[in-house]
Amino acid sequence: MTQPEDEFDDWHTDSRDVEEPEAVLDEEDAPSSVSFWEQKQRSLLTSAVDYNLSSISSLIKAKQIDLSPKYQRRNRWDVKRKSALIESFLMNVPVPPIFLNEDEYGKYSVIDGKQRLTAIHEFLLGRYALTGLDVFGELNHKTFDDLPSTLQTVLETRANIRALIILRQSDSDIKFEVFNRLNTGGMRLNPQEIRNSAWPGDLNNMILQESTTSEFHSALGIIDRNNSAIYQEMRDAEFVLRYLTFHDVWSTFSGGMGRRMDQYMESNHSMHKDEVDELREKFRSAVRKATAAFGEFAFRRWQPDKRSWRQQVLAAAFDAEIFSADAYEEDALRAHQAILIERLKALFEEAKFRKAVDAGTNTPSFFRERISTIHDMIGEVLKEK
Repeated sequence: MTQPEDEFDDWHTDSRDVEEPEAVLDEEDAPSSVSFWEQKQRSLLTSAVDYNLSSISSLIKAKQIDLSPKYQRRNRWDVKRKSALIESFLMNVPVPPIFLNEDEYGKYSVIDGKQRLTAIHEFLLGRYALTGLDVFGELNHKTFDDLPSTLQTVLETRANIRALIILRQSDSDIKFEVFNRLNTGGMRLNPQEIRNSAWPGDLNNMILQESTTSEFHSALGIIDRNNSAIYQEMRDAEFVLRYLTFHDVWSTFSGGMGRRMDQYMESNHSMHKDEVDELREKFRSAVRKATAAFGEFAFRRWQPDKRSWRQQVLAAAFDAEIFSADAYEEDALRAHQAILIERLKALFEEAKFRKAVDAGTNTPSFFRERISTIHDMIGEVLKEK
């Protein structure tokens, strides 16, 4: 599975589509279209149910609908977009169906529609006030409890949303295929969200767990998940995967960063739990070492013209610092933190180093150069004292 190549610019990723030639089967080797169709028909069994909003919210509250299975993306909608959905229900505008997977009899997980279900459930619980409404402008700044009783009843009992349910008798892998196909439109999945859905297992679970620890979020400057693009777009998880993919092979990296991360997940998603736990400890240790070396400025850019540190995380600095610090002892790094920070600032003053972190940051030569430069700088500092 090949994803678009991605290049970080501070906290975000710009993706470029890569055109790949399609494989062509000889006619005699191609499976019968009719038999293939029949096979897929048998592998996907569905049912349709219309829920009013009160019922769907009750199912979520009772944990009969899981809004956050491992393959799902994180919450992405802001209050304005949630409010627009509620306004659509008030206007009786048709809303696209949601897709649920029947995990057990009477228990479901969301395949498509997490953002809509979250918006419905949170509004009925009074967790946000409407904003940005056009047709029902007089309802702006009102929570569910602030609405006239008639409109409360309309939303709870008259408004409904259709659920297409993939029954548990369906092929066990079909929900992931459906998830990926449904998410080719709308707010398109980024590469890490696709990896998260495509390769479930102990390794992916560990990546998700480690990406959201308080220690790692502190290093990335994530204070409020609801207002963090890094968290919402799974960039924190991609940083973890970035470390796992390259920590032993960065010196031989020859290009294709996004592709290499895809290949790593594809090859290791069924890794034994003991190996996963070993990688978990390696990642935690590497983060501790990087923060021991550079403190609150780890993974940040020094701005020579402004004489200040930029607050956003720089992915190129993440590579350079976490792989470099990983080669040294944590106590030694912490003991020399002050001078290491000053030497790091000095590197950002040099045009050659800035080029390695700014221009074509996934270019193999720049990738290796920035890591080697900081690695050597740390070695020199530790030898001096």
